[in-house]
Amino acid sequence: MKNAGTVLMYNCSGEEFSKLKQIFAMLRLRMRVVGPERYQVPLEELAQGKGEPGETVQPLPETMLVFCGMGQALLNQVLEVIRVAKLPPIPLKAVLTETNREWNTMQLYEELLREREAVAAQNEESGAD
Repeated sequence: MKNAGTVLMYNCSGEEFSKLKQIFAMLRLRMRVVGPERYQVPLEELAQGKGEPGETVQPLPETMLVFCGMGQALLNQVLEVIRVAKLPPIPLKAVLTETNREWNTMQLYEELLREREAVAAQNEESGAD
């Protein structure tokens, strides 16, 4: 049975995420839990299960998921199942792309924070009209 893609999981431990892991297993997604000692490894290598651990850094303060190697239809299905399952919010989600595949975890995290701030600022502007 072929796996459908890989999900890099950050800070997804604990009881509240057991349902998330069941969903990923049901959809035949490979799950790779990424600890702080692997944050310096490029995302593409993490998705392939490669990359040597390095110096442990401060863990991310939030939960983050990175979807790797899955088509748009499957990604939409995964996101819909997560939404319907009423899981705890996972504010940071990304897809592995040609642009970010060489990035490490911290580079992706910082980019996602910039995007979130830009969206929040845009929403404030549109709300001020």
